[in-house]
Amino acid sequence: MEFSIKHSTEVDINTTLQILGSPGEKASSIPGCNRTDSVIRLLSAVLRTSEVESRATRASLTELLSPQMGKDIVWFLRRWAKTYLLVDEKLYQQISIPLSTAFGADTEGAQWIVGYLLEKVINNLSVWSSEADLANDTVELLVTLVEKRERANIVVQCESWWSLAKQFASRSPPLHLLSSSVQRSLMKALVLGGFAHMDSDTKQQYWAEVLHPLQQRFLNLINQENFAQISQEEAVKQEIVATLEALCGIAEATQIDNVVSLFSFLMDFLSSCIGLMEVYSNTPETINLIIEVFVEVAHKQICYLGENKSMKLYEACLTLLQVYSKNNQSRKRGDATAEEDQYQDLLLIMELLTNLLSKEFIDFSENDEVFRNQEQGTPASSRAVSAADVVLYGVNIVLPLMSQDLLKFPSLCNQYYKLITFICEIFPEKIPQLPEELFKSLMFSLELGMTSMSSEISQLCLEALSPLAEQCAKNQEKDTPLFIATRHFLKLVFDMLVLQKHNTEMTVAAGEALYTLVCLHQAEYSELVESLLSSQRDAVIYQRLADAFNKLTASSTPPTMDRKQKVAFLKSLEEFVANVGGLLCVK
Repeated sequence: MEFSIKHSTEVDINTTLQILGSPGEKASSIPGCNRTDSVIRLLSAVLRTSEVESRATRASLTELLSPQMGKDIVWFLRRWAKTYLLVDEKLYQQISIPLSTAFGADTEGAQWIVGYLLEKVINNLSVWSSEADLANDTVELLVTLVEKRERANIVVQCESWWSLAKQFASRSPPLHLLSSSVQRSLMKALVLGGFAHMDSDTKQQYWAEVLHPLQQRFLNLINQENFAQISQEEAVKQEIVATLEALCGIAEATQIDNVVSLFSFLMDFLSSCIGLMEVYSNTPETINLIIEVFVEVAHKQICYLGENKSMKLYEACLTLLQVYSKNNQSRKRGDATAEEDQYQDLLLIMELLTNLLSKEFIDFSENDEVFRNQEQGTPASSRAVSAADVVLYGVNIVLPLMSQDLLKFPSLCNQYYKLITFICEIFPEKIPQLPEELFKSLMFSLELGMTSMSSEISQLCLEALSPLAEQCAKNQEKDTPLFIATRHFLKLVFDMLVLQKHNTEMTVAAGEALYTLVCLHQAEYSELVESLLSSQRDAVIYQRLADAFNKLTASSTPPTMDRKQKVAFLKSLEEFVANVGGLLCVK
């Protein structure tokens, strides 16, 4: 921007626009080409490269082209469009006149380049449908063109956009040959485009052409009397998979101003998806995709939903988990592929539960009132299903299946520990109510994570301990399984901070856990300190340790669940670790 402004007095804007809008001609053949904006010249050079590629495909010379080159071109164009096309001038103190004239709002330049990029997308998808990476980058360029409303308003005025929408909705070749992930992103783009500015009749027509065929085809298929018999036929399975991918794409297109329409549309599908769990119980990849639809809906929409809408989603998720659990119990699992299937199932279920829990952290529903006047029905006081119900039911499924072998998968391990930490933080009061075996599994998982996993996992487990200890202190019940477990964790955390080498980034999480555990088990903490001191033979080390422990708790004697005391303790802990670090480390 600064470079363009600095040289703007030397620039002829009309010639600059001519060079930009003539990608089929050599820049040097245009009179006055030396008096043009250099930033725009750089873009026009890429457009000329792109034009060579487009003309070669139109002349059936595709075999001479490099897919990697095509990928690089759309990779660049996507990033360029995100940054320069219809730039938000309010974000800049100064604006370059050449850039504003070429790519700004309400300019012919912006309209021309949107049309050009859209043609590029359509050309690539028709020629390169079998090149997954190139097709994916091409569709991502399309998403960029429509994810910002100002750009989408121009896109939907192009006839080629409507042709693309109709072609995709009717599953016409070659678009139906695109990979699943590309079809998902293409659906996302088409849905985002549907929320551009159009008059009501045009908008109605658009949705009738994009979403109505999807709904009709799906309902016609699953409502056939012999659906159970034909469900395993390849063509039927492909149709089901394409619909599920499209639903994920629709969910991914959710924004605050379209969530009302999309939630209603998707909820109509979710109960049908649960029915498919029964039909495809022995087809793991389809089961995964069904769960993934729920994962995406929860991920993208839960933060905008008011209480009644949230409850509907919780109920649907609970039913999904119940059906999964029933099918899972009757499924035989003996080979390596079965373990891999279970890995995928569990990863998605934990992601779903974590997404539902995120409502407790990120909730825009009350402030933004996106469902104005739509929250009618069951009053809050008689809620049937809560997030806690769904999540704890899900944990009942997940915990018994989490073997130490499965925890060797890093992504599964991370998701698992993220989930159980969330549960301990958000619903600590529910932990003591877990069935005995489940409670033991959870405590074992926390110990395993603290002692045998990466520092990231260990930190998550430490973060889970504080709310559990606070819950015990609140209940003031001794000899409960949770009270006894926290006493065991006191020694583990004490040893970690005092006797073992640990990542310094974990000191705060370990310190917070230690403080809450010390508040709960003051006598046991004193015993640990005395035991450590009495084992010292070196008088200098003994005295240094004794002084360090005295200083550590001086500001919080006796320790209570008081925030100021905890902050003072954590400050003293930094000094403590610096003074005694290395004195006693056994690892």
